[in-house]
Amino acid sequence: MRMATGVGLRIAAEECTAAIVTNDGEPEYIVREPVLHMSDEGDAELGGTAPAGHTHTITGFAEAVGDPAGISVDDGPAYRAEDLVATALFCLINLTADHLNGAAEFYATHPGDWPQQQITALRDALDYLGLRSVVLVSEAELPAASELPADAGADTPARVFAYGAAATALTAVLATPAGNTPPDPATAENSTLDTDIIPAVPAPEPVAQAYSAAFPIAEPPATEMAAEMAAVAPDATPAEKAKPADSAGRHNRTPVLIAVAALFGLILGGIGVAVLFREDDSTPIPPIPDAKSEQVTASPTPV
Repeated sequence: MRMATGVGLRIAAEECTAAIVTNDGEPEYIVREPVLHMSDEGDAELGGTAPAGHTHTITGFAEAVGDPAGISVDDGPAYRAEDLVATALFCLINLTADHLNGAAEFYATHPGDWPQQQITALRDALDYLGLRSVVLVSEAELPAASELPADAGADTPARVFAYGAAATALTAVLATPAGNTPPDPATAENSTLDTDIIPAVPAPEPVAQAYSAAFPIAEPPATEMAAEMAAVAPDATPAEKAKPADSAGRHNRTPVLIAVAALFGLILGGIGVAVLFREDDSTPIPPIPDAKSEQVTASPTPV
């Protein structure tokens, strides 16, 4: 039997939970407090006591997704809550790495009453961290506690949601031929080893900045591109059709045509008389020894 793992991830105000469900063993749970400890070098750790060197402790991000004010850190600049939730999910995935067995799929839950704007904000934050393979699933679509197996060990609401997400992820990975490659926090794009991935917005305006806003993609402005294309492209306006000459113009050309025809007749008559009276002492045309021309290879003219 092919080994597979489904991982359910949940970041909430009460706790952060990861459920690991395999197709041949009992489920495992990893629980951490919803607290992020950040160092000046960019290292992040979820829950517990702040490690040495982690001087910034951030809380309250789970319930603030979508709030344009963001989360203020140490009375300093603010960070978008969805970016912090994505970082917490990053840390949870890192904690589950030793429990994976075979192909794996990761499902992260979000409250069932979230508007699409908040879901999209979290989706963008995950994508920017390189966690594109993490699937977002609404808690309203997950099975209830009464629908879980007896050995699920889901004795809290957080574990119920996390287990439901993990079981759904396991079903998805078993339905694929080879499963999906799990995200690797050690090599994920823009990992939290760099402090620049959580850009801060300076005071006094407490408007938070997204990860992706820190590194704009260098693209030529649309107006410049349009100007260049207009300079190169031919005029797309169709040419006007030539107007037929009026009837007066056609009548004015009739005498001219008659005169040309008469002149042409006189020329032909003169040529005939000259042929009759020409003596037969014309110089013969010398034979051409070789009428074949040399072969010439035509080379295309460089453009």
